Amino acid sequence: MGVMALDYLTDLARMGQYLRHPVRAGLVWRAIREDSAILAQLRRGLLPLPVDRFDDEVPAPFPSPRRGRRGVWAGKRVAVVATGGSGALASTVGVVRALQEAGVQPAAYGLCSGSAMFGIPLAAGRTPDEVAQDLLSLRPTDYLDPDWGRLALAPLRLGRGWAGLMRGEAIEATFRRLLGDRTLGDLPTPVWFPVWNIEQNRLRYVGSDTDPELSAARAIRMAVALPLAFDPVEYERRSYLDGGIVEILPAHPFVEADRCDVAVVVNGFYRPGFHADEDLRWREEPLSLLRVSGQTRLMGHVDTARRSLADLAAATEVHLLDPVPYGKVQGAGLYTQFVDRREWATFMRNGYDHAWAMLDRLPARAEGSASPDVGEASSRRLT
Repeated sequence: MGVMALDYLTDLARMGQYLRHPVRAGLVWRAIREDSAILAQLRRGLLPLPVDRFDDEVPAPFPSPRRGRRGVWAGKRVAVVATGGSGALASTVGVVRALQEAGVQPAAYGLCSGSAMFGIPLAAGRTPDEVAQDLLSLRPTDYLDPDWGRLALAPLRLGRGWAGLMRGEAIEATFRRLLGDRTLGDLPTPVWFPVWNIEQNRLRYVGSDTDPELSAARAIRMAVALPLAFDPVEYERRSYLDGGIVEILPAHPFVEADRCDVAVVVNGFYRPGFHADEDLRWREEPLSLLRVSGQTRLMGHVDTARRSLADLAAATEVHLLDPVPYGKVQGAGLYTQFVDRREWATFMRNGYDHAWAMLDRLPARAEGSASPDVGEASSRRLT
C-alpha cells in the first residue's frame, strides 16, 4: 500500500496537476489584485442585486450594411471555425455579418465552448442583427443559475454528486425560447463542436450529421459547460462537459472530411497566431517552481491548437482572425467576459471590422486560384 501511495504521489502527470491548482489560484488572485473591477463583474453576474441597472436599450453594434467584394469566394464552401473563449466569441456574430454583406453565406460552422452560444443561433437561420439583439438583451439570470444551496451542502455530503456551480438549466431554457424545439438536424447550416465525456474520459464531436435529434438549446448547454462552472450535462446516458478544455480549435470535422474550401478561423482564446504566454524572468520571481508549472499549464493545450491549425491549413485555404485583444480573456477574463455581457457589443463590432479588413485585403483573383499571405493583422493563407 505504501509503495502504491508513493507511486501515485510521484507520478509526473499528477505532479503537474497538483502544481497547476496553486498556479490557477495565483492567476485569479493576480487578476483581482490588478483590477478590482473583476470582483464587481463576477458579483454582478452571479449575484445580481435589485440596485443593479441593466440597459433596456440594446446598442446596435453594426453600421449600415456595406456593399463590396461581392462574389469573393464565389462557388466555394466557406466554413467559420471559432475557438472557445466565452463572451469574446461574440465577435463571431460580427464576422458572419461582414461575410454575408460580401455575399458569402457560411456553409458550415465549427464551434467550441462560448462560440456555440453565438454560432448555433446563426446556423439556425437567425441573422447577425437578430442574434445581436437577442444576446445583448440577456440579463444574467437568463443564462446563469448558480445553485448556492447545493454548494453549501457539498461539504456535508463530502462533495458527492457536486460537480459545478451552475445547473445550466437557465441557458438551455433561454435558447429554447429563442430557437424553439429545433434540433441540430433541423439547422439550415450544419455545426460541429467538441464535448468531453466524463465516464469514458474522451473527446467526441457532436454534429448535425451525428446527432440530428439533439435539440439546439441542449447542444449550447453542453458546449459551454465549463468544468467546475457548470454541472455536467446528461445526454444518451452519459455526462458531458465543455470539450474546449481538450481541443480549443474545432478543426477536426473539416480535416477528416471534405466539408469546406475556405475556413475563416476566429481566435478568441490565445494570443494572435496561437502564441502562448512568455515568462522570461521566472528564475527571478518568488516560488520559481510554480512559475515553471505556470508555463506548462497550457503547453499541451496550445500545442494541440497549433497542430489543429496546421492540419486545417494543409486541408484547405485558411484565413485567421484575432478580433479580440488577448488581455480580455487572459486569466480571470475568461470568466468575467461570460458573466458580464457589457462588452459583447464591442466584440461583435471587432469581429465585423476584422472580417472586412480581411475581405478588403483579398486580391482580385480568378475562381479557384490561391490567395497569398497578407499578414497576421487581418488574415493569412497558412502553409
